[in-house]
Amino acid sequence: MKRYQVYFQYFNQGETGSDAYRFASPEEARAKVEELREAIVAGFDARRDLEVIDEDDFYGIMDRATGDYAKVIIEPGLGK
Repeated sequence: MKRYQVYFQYFNQGETGSDAYRFASPEEARAKVEELREAIVAGFDARRDLEVIDEDDFYGIMDRATGDYAKVIIEPGLGK
């Protein structure tokens, strides 16, 4: 059975973390990506000097002042 993968990674105030999710359908994987993307945007909302990369298979945001970042990597072929 095909599994669809979504990867999440962050660095925030010296702490790092990552997670991987596997789903049975591409719709479930895309829903998780959107959930993570919304959480990332909310977490960086109060920051001012941001760099954002929003591509078909990658969403990332970085605070240029602190180097804090979060990103979601989507299995190729599952993007927008």
